[in-house]
Amino acid sequence: MSVEPVRTFTPVAPDADWEGVRVRLMAALGAGSATTWSDHNAIDPGVTLAEAAAFGLADLHYRTATRPSTWPLEVAAWEPAPDRHWHATLPPGATAVVADVLASPAPGSPARSVARVLEPLVRRCASPGDAFALLSRAPWTGTFTAAQTPVAVALLRAGLVRRLAHELTDVVADAVDAQRTTGGSVAERDARAATELAVVLPLWPDELAAVVRRERRRRSAAAMLDRLDAILAATTAPAATVVRAELATAGLSPDEVDLAMAAAPVPLGVVPEDLEETDGASRVWPPHPLQALTCEPVTDADYARRARTHPQVLRAWAVPGRLVGIGWDGRPQAIAVPTAGSVTLVVERMSRPPEVPAASWATTPVFLTDVLRTAVGTEVDQPHPTWQDTLDPLDPRRMICDEVGATLLKVCPVVLQGTLVTGVGADRASTVGGALARVAAYFAAGRPESRPAPATGPLIDGPWPRVDQPTAGWTPGEAIRFTEVVAAIVADPAILGVELLSIRAGTGPFVGSTAGSVPLDADCVPELADVQCLRVRFALSGGCSDG
Repeated sequence: MSVEPVRTFTPVAPDADWEGVRVRLMAALGAGSATTWSDHNAIDPGVTLAEAAAFGLADLHYRTATRPSTWPLEVAAWEPAPDRHWHATLPPGATAVVADVLASPAPGSPARSVARVLEPLVRRCASPGDAFALLSRAPWTGTFTAAQTPVAVALLRAGLVRRLAHELTDVVADAVDAQRTTGGSVAERDARAATELAVVLPLWPDELAAVVRRERRRRSAAAMLDRLDAILAATTAPAATVVRAELATAGLSPDEVDLAMAAAPVPLGVVPEDLEETDGASRVWPPHPLQALTCEPVTDADYARRARTHPQVLRAWAVPGRLVGIGWDGRPQAIAVPTAGSVTLVVERMSRPPEVPAASWATTPVFLTDVLRTAVGTEVDQPHPTWQDTLDPLDPRRMICDEVGATLLKVCPVVLQGTLVTGVGADRASTVGGALARVAAYFAAGRPESRPAPATGPLIDGPWPRVDQPTAGWTPGEAIRFTEVVAAIVADPAILGVELLSIRAGTGPFVGSTAGSVPLDADCVPELADVQCLRVRFALSGGCSDG
C-alpha cells in the first residue's frame, strides 16, 4: 500500500493572497515578541486571531481588486445623482413609503393595487405636469405628499422607459450616431439626439435624455475597453495625451476621459482628489487603489504630513514622547515626559507677514491647537466624543491610544570655542568669519544623510493631501557631530587645523571633542549664537611642533 507523501502547500490565487499576508504577519509577530510569546502553533488563540485578521485583509483586497472590465466607467458615480439612473430620473424621497402606498388597495378598486390602476394612466400623460395634475384630482387627492409625488410618477413610468430602451436600442443608437460629427460638446450632441428621439419615442424630455445617456455610456465603456492596453501603457505625458485625444474622439466626455485614464493602477497625473467629490464621496466604485492608500493617519509620519497641510506650517516632524506644548486633548503640556506611545508634532511656523497685524496673528497656544486640529481632528476640542453621534467621516482622527501633541520648533544657540590654526599673514577676522559662515550653512542645510529624500514617482501613499517635508534643514533633536563641524571649518585651505574645539548648545556646558557629538533637545535645531569664542593662531612652519 503506497502512502501519499507529504507535500509543501503551494497556494494559488486568491488563497495565495491570504497565505502571503498570514506568513508575513506571523513572521512579524515572531520577531517582535520572541521573549513574551513562544507558542506560534496553529492551536494558539493568538495565532487564530492573527489568521482571522489576515483573512479579513486578504478578503478586503480581493473584493476591492475585483472590478468589472469597464471599471471605472461601469458605475456613473461621478455624475450628479439625478443623472446616474439611465431608466428614469428618480428624485430623492422616501421610496420605501411610496412603494407601500403603491402596493396598497386602490380607491374604489380594493381588488387592485394603486400601482396597477395608476400605471397605465400615468403612462398616457403627455408631460410630468399632466401626471402631477392627475394625482392631485379625486380619487387620488392626498394619496401622495408633495415630496412623494415626483417619486411615485418616476416609479410608475420606469417600466415603460426600460422597455422602450431595450426594445428600441437600435433607434437610440442611430440617433446618437447621427450626432457624432455634428460638432459641439458631448452634452450638446446628447441634447440634439434626445430631441430627434422625441418624434419616435413616447417619452418625456428627461426620460429621453436618460436613454441617450445610457447608450452613450455603453459606447464610452466599449471605447475605453478597446483602448485599455493603451491606457495601461500610457506612463509618459506624451503617450497619455495621445490616448486622451483618442478617447475624446471616440465620444467620451471630459469627465469620462479623466476616469477612463484612471483605469491604470497608478494613473499618470491623477491624485486621489480627482476621484472624489468635495465632500469626500468617491466618484468611482469600487474605489481606486489611490484612494485606498490615502486613509486616515496610521504612523507618526502620517500625523506630521497632515500637520504640514496647515497654511502656517513650513516643516513638521513627529518625535516620540510628550514635549512642552499642547497635548492631544487640547490642554497645555507643561513638562516633557518620555511617555511610551506618545508622539509630539514639532512644527516650524512661518513668520508673520508684514501686512498681518500683530493683534490678528494667533498666539502660540492657539496656533498649536489649530495644528493639532488639522493633524488629529476635532478631538482636540472634544477629547472624549460620542463617536456614534458626532463622528464626521471627513475629519482626520487619531488611531486609538495615539497621544499626539504639538510644540513649536525651537532654535538652540550654539557657541564654538577653540583655536583655528592658519598660515602666517592670514586675516583673522575673515578667517573666523568664513569658518562661522560655513558652519552656519551646515546647520541650515542639515546633515545630508538625514534629509528627506525628494519625492519621486506617483504621490499616492499616506493620508491626503500629501505635503512632503522640504529637503533642506536640520532635523530636530539630531546631535551635532564634531567631525562634521571641523570639516566645515577646514573647508578653507588657509585653515590648517582646529585646536581644543568645544561646543556649547543652549544653556548647557561646553562639550569637548572627545565626546564625539553634542546632544540637542528633541524639539530644537542648532543656530550659531551671536557671540563666538574662536581664536586664530599662526603656524610658524608646517611641522607638528609649532607651539
